[in-house]
Amino acid sequence: MNKTTWKEFAYEGYTCIRGENGSLGVTVVPDRGSKIVSLFDKTIEREWIFRTNRPWEPLTMGMSWEDGDCGGWDEMFPTITPSACPDKPWEHLMFPDHGEVWSRPWRYTYEGDRLCMEVDGIELPYTLKKRLTLTGNRLHMEYELVNRAAASFSYLWAAHPLLKVEPGMKLHTIPAEGNIQLTYSHRERLGERHAISAYPLARTRDEGITDLSILEDASCGHAEKYYFTDPLQDGYAAITDPVSGAGIVFRFDPEEIPYLAIWAHYGAFGHYTVAPEPATGYLDSVQEAYNRGKVKQVSGGQTATWQLEVCLEGNLDRC
Repeated sequence: MNKTTWKEFAYEGYTCIRGENGSLGVTVVPDRGSKIVSLFDKTIEREWIFRTNRPWEPLTMGMSWEDGDCGGWDEMFPTITPSACPDKPWEHLMFPDHGEVWSRPWRYTYEGDRLCMEVDGIELPYTLKKRLTLTGNRLHMEYELVNRAAASFSYLWAAHPLLKVEPGMKLHTIPAEGNIQLTYSHRERLGERHAISAYPLARTRDEGITDLSILEDASCGHAEKYYFTDPLQDGYAAITDPVSGAGIVFRFDPEEIPYLAIWAHYGAFGHYTVAPEPATGYLDSVQEAYNRGKVKQVSGGQTATWQLEVCLEGNLDRC
C-alpha cells in the first residue's frame, strides 16, 4: 500500500504529475515553476494546499507573483522581494519578484520512485534541482544548487507553501516564545516594517494583545509576515487542528536552513491561508540578507544542498 506511483494528467492546458502511496498524494506542475498544487492526507481525506479559483494563465519571467494564480506551493529563489545581486561581478543584475524559478518551466525525470526536477538560472549560471520522495505519511524534498560559474554567489531560498487552514488551528514552533521581526503588517497592526515584537503574545498598535500562534478568523482582515529573529536551534514548524486532530509538520536541518518566516493571511486581500516558510536567508531581499551577514553562498564550481521533510500527522510526536 505504501509503494509510490507517479501518473501524468492534463489540467488547464498543463501537464500535472500525481504521486501517491497508501497514505498521501502530491500533485506537481513542472511547467508552472514545479508548483505543488495538492498535498492530500489520504488517511483523513484532507487537502492541505490552498488554491484560488484563478485560471492558470501563462507565467512569464519577471512578472509579479500577485499576477499569477496566488495559490499552491512555489519555490522562491534567489530572492523573495525584487533585489539586486550583492556579489561581484553581478552587481548590475536585478532579480524579480519572488525570484526567477517560480514562473518558469522545470525539466523532469523519474529515478525509481522519485520525481526529479530542475531549472537553469537566467541571470546567474546555476542549476537548481529538486527531488520528491513519498515515504508513508512523509514528503521528502531534496534540493541541490549547482554553481557553474567560477565566482561565488549569494542566494536566498525559501519554501512558500500556502496552506488550507481553518480558524482556531495552532501554530507550533521551537522555541515556542521569542522575538520576531516584521516584514509586513496590514494597516501596521503590529507596527511598522522591521519592527520587533514578541512571539506569540504580540502587542498591537491599539495596545491590545494578540496570540500569533492561534490562527485568526477570516473576518478580521489581518495579514502579517514576520521572521523569528534568531537562527533556529531546531528546524521545526507545525500547524495542528485541536478539533479534528489533523496536523502538518515541517522538519529541516537548521544548519542548512537557519531561519523561519510566517506569512499569515486572514482575509486582508480576499484569501485565507498561512504559510510557514523555512528560509536560508534572513528577511526577504537577498541584498539585505547579504548586508546583514545572514545569507547562504555557494562557491564557484561547487554544489550546495539542503532538505525539507513534510509529515501529515496529528500526533506531533510521530513526526
